[in-house]
Parts: sequence; C-alpha cells; structure tokens
Amino acid sequence: MSLRVAGRCAGAFFLLAFVAYGVGSALPGQPAGAALVALNSALVAAIGALAFRALRPAHPGAAWGYLVARGAEAFLLAAGLVLRDSAGAGAADIAYQAAMLSLGLGSVPFCLALARQRWLPGWLAGWGVAGYALLAAGAAAELAGIRVGVVLAAPGGLFELVFGVLLLARGFAPATGGRPGPTGDGASSAAGAGDTRVWRAARAAGVGLLLMAVLAGLANFGVVQRLAAADAAGTSGLPLSHQRALVLAVVALLAVACLDVLVAWALRAFLADAGRAVALLAAWCRTGYAVAFAVAITHLVAAAGLLRDGGTDRVDAGVRARITDFEEVWSLGLLLFGVHLLLVGWLAWRSAAVPAWVAALVAVAGAGYLADSIGALVPAAYPVQVATVTFVGEVVLMGWLLRFAARRRPGRRADRDAGRARQAQPA
Repeated sequence: MSLRVAGRCAGAFFLLAFVAYGVGSALPGQPAGAALVALNSALVAAIGALAFRALRPAHPGAAWGYLVARGAEAFLLAAGLVLRDSAGAGAADIAYQAAMLSLGLGSVPFCLALARQRWLPGWLAGWGVAGYALLAAGAAAELAGIRVGVVLAAPGGLFELVFGVLLLARGFAPATGGRPGPTGDGASSAAGAGDTRVWRAARAAGVGLLLMAVLAGLANFGVVQRLAAADAAGTSGLPLSHQRALVLAVVALLAVACLDVLVAWALRAFLADAGRAVALLAAWCRTGYAVAFAVAITHLVAAAGLLRDGGTDRVDAGVRARITDFEEVWSLGLLLFGVHLLLVGWLAWRSAAVPAWVAALVAVAGAGYLADSIGALVPAAYPVQVATVTFVGEVVLMGWLLRFAARRRPGRRADRDAGRARQAQPA
C-alpha cells in the first residue's frame, strides 16, 4: 500500500470515526449505539496502524507513541461502553477522559513529526499541536475533578476534521526537499545505522522501565494498596481526596500499560540479533500482558466511578470487590510477563553485549513471577511471594540498559573515534 493510499484510508477513517462516536454516544443503551462506538474503536486503532506504517521509517519514536496512544484510546472508549452498564456513568466518564488524555499526549509528537516530514503545512501542524495539547489539558482537568466541559476539546476536534479531509484528498504526501543522504562507505554507513538503532532501543527500554517503576510504585503501593489496607483494618471513613487519588492511580497504571508495550518492542529491537523469532515472541508475550493489565485496570476505573457516583468517602463493598478483581486479573496476566522475562533472559544470555550475570538475574525474575502466578491458581494457600525478592532482576536490567545507552551514545563514540584518528596522523 502506497503512502497516498494509506493516507487516504486514514483520512476516511478520521471522518467515519468522528461520525460513528458522535452518533453512537447519543444512543446510550441501544444496540445501534453500542455497535457504532465499537466501530469507532476499530477505526481509531486502524488510524494508528496506518500512521505507524507511514511514519515509522523516518520518525520511529513518534510513530510508536502514536500507535500505542491510539490503541489505548480505542481500548478505553470500548471499555467505557461496557463500564457504563456495569459500573455507572462515573466510570464511563473516567474511561472517556483517560482516552482523550492518551490521544492528546500521543498526537502532539505525531503532529510535530508530520511537520518535519512536510506532510502538513506549518500552520496546520501548529494548530494540531495546540489543539491536542489543549485536549490533553482538558482531559487531565476533568480527571482531577475540575469541570471544563468541551471548550478545550473543540480545537483538537476541528483539527481532526480538517486533517481528515486533507488526508482524504492527498494522502500522506512525500516530503519535498529531502535531506542529503549519508556519505562515505556503504558498509560503514549501515554499521552506523545499526549502532544507532541498538542505542535507541536500549535508551527507550531503559527510560521506559524507569518511568514504569516510578509510576507503578506510586499508583499501586501509594494508592491502591493503601485503600485495600484501610478496608482490611475496618476504617469507616477515608478522606474525600482518596477518590481523586484513585483516579490518578488509574491514569498512572494505564501509562504503565502503554509503556509496557513500548518497552516490549524496544527490547525486541535491542535483542533481535540474539534470536529474531524468540525476540518477537518475547515482545508479543509482554504485549499480551499489557492488554491483560489494561483489562485489570478497568476494574479500578469501575471502583473510581462508584466512588464518584456515590459521592461517598468510604470504601464500600462494591469498591472492595473491584480492587480484588483488579489484583486477580493482574496476577493472571503476570504469567505472560514471567514468560517474557524468561525469554529476555535467554536472549540476553546469547547476546554479546549483555553480561551473563544480568541475563541470569532477569531469568530468575521471570521464574519468580511465574511461580507466584501459578501459586495463586493452586487451591491450597500459597504462603510466599517469590517475586518480592526476584524482581531485582528487572531493576538490574533497567540500570544496565541506562548505563549501556549512556556509554554507547553514537555522537560520543564518533567524537572518540575522530580523536583517535587525529592522534594517529603524523605531525
């Protein structure tokens, strides 16, 4: 499929999605409305895939971010449809605002990349950046309990209409005035490109793992576990701020699920030379885990919606049940995560770049998650949580990747090689 055809398909999907969700959301509780909202989710995911295919060669970071953001949007809009019936309007609204936050954050670098490729006029790309930034700000405000309505969403919505019409007319137009190609020996250029790819993959995986550790720690241990502990202790009332804290925890955990996908494919790129088929399998295992984790998070969305709709500061039975469901579904998903870490450990063991002790610790971490997940399925009580110790392998991998990316930065390596070449020249 050419860029022109892919762009025209994306433009048609932009316009169809706008109509499908607008009409579908106006028909709540009706089969036709549910079908249109589901169609909108499929179209949104297809837009992300088409844009990813077109933009990935030139701007892989923006392409991956947009693909994951659109996928999260599609999932959350569909989840909101289900949550409206099972948990109420509050949960559906939280899912919708989280979807808009994902769309806004993922679309800002996407518009900047389109401007750099000259696939959009500068003024239109600037409109898109501003519109999506306002959309994200409005969604964040709504999630924090500040009512702003649709005022901040209007510029982004109008941009999507104009952008859709433009794509439908001309597709993804190739950039004009291309940059000069690389000079020098072809083999050395290819080697340089390979080094840059590996460095970028290591940096993306390391930074992603660091962000995930911070966000997951704050959300799970700082909010979710505190709510569960307060209920177990028989606390009769909690500060009203816990309602907002749970919403923020949901947003943080959804960000972790998105980062899981990005880290999965960054590790695949980094370790592909050690075994392409196994690296691909490992990436899909972690992607599957991210989907299971996102499904688990919808139970927290439901809990936050129940608190919002009930207007209460207590952790009632419905909220307790939702938190329990979240933990159970997450535990099942960790089976895939454990397999992923085992495969990554095996790839790291075969890789010439990764120390053997790092590979061993990663594999041990994967075995720990597998043991805990399988133990949770055993009828008898599972007495220990092995992963509370073996998770150290993940931390070690994160630190090693960050150190590797810092030491192997292509620009620094080129400067070092140039310095050595100058020293080798005769005076």
